[in-house]
Amino acid sequence: MWDPRCPKHPHLLFLFIFSLLALAGCRDRLFDNPLDPGAGRVVLDVVTSIPTPAAEPRGLAWDGSALWNVDGAGGILYALDRLSGVVARTLDSPLPDVTGAAYDGQDLWLCSRTRPEIVRINVLNGEIQKRVNLQRGTFTAAAFAMDSLWIADTQSRRVLEVDSETGEVRTSFAYPGARIDGLAFDGEFLWASDSSTLSLYQLGPEGRLIRTFLSPGQSPRGLAFDGFFLWNADGNRNIYQLRIRH
Repeated sequence: MWDPRCPKHPHLLFLFIFSLLALAGCRDRLFDNPLDPGAGRVVLDVVTSIPTPAAEPRGLAWDGSALWNVDGAGGILYALDRLSGVVARTLDSPLPDVTGAAYDGQDLWLCSRTRPEIVRINVLNGEIQKRVNLQRGTFTAAAFAMDSLWIADTQSRRVLEVDSETGEVRTSFAYPGARIDGLAFDGEFLWASDSSTLSLYQLGPEGRLIRTFLSPGQSPRGLAFDGFFLWNADGNRNIYQLRIRH
């Protein structure tokens, strides 16, 4: 039997210790883990996390007082306290297979994978305020930024800048990675999540990739920005509060 104390095999001892460390941290990525192979390019800190009741967490939006998390399994929108994760209220989505949510300063916008339209609803009672038909598209994420809606479309593999009044596509840019599961705007940059590569992308408004970060969980989805922190809903039913270092 091999003895880990045996000095004849120091490389095996190193592999043994490294394996234990890797297994211990397999649930969530630690941004400050010096053994993380991407540590040199990671500059996001996990401040805290809150649980979400969503069985299948998808889109995320911040309305100034609560985080709205889309539950793709039940079509429910959960308004969560960002400090405790307590559910403040719920709304039913008027769209089937809802994926993304965005807040425009007054109402929530929703998008779906099975309907080529985006819908604006009253944030208090869920009443439909407006429907915008884009004719075609399979939408997985939404954000409101610079007076436009930004929608991730898997059919074209592009992010569309949409006029929320007319539905006109003003501009578009190609996905920075394989897919987009969440979009957010921090006042300067767009952020996109990609669950297939476990990445968060920082983008210029024109779609230029600025930096790539490792996600805190193993299935990054919805993104939101509250004015100070970036939030990332993960498939493990946690929502991570992330500090952006400048």
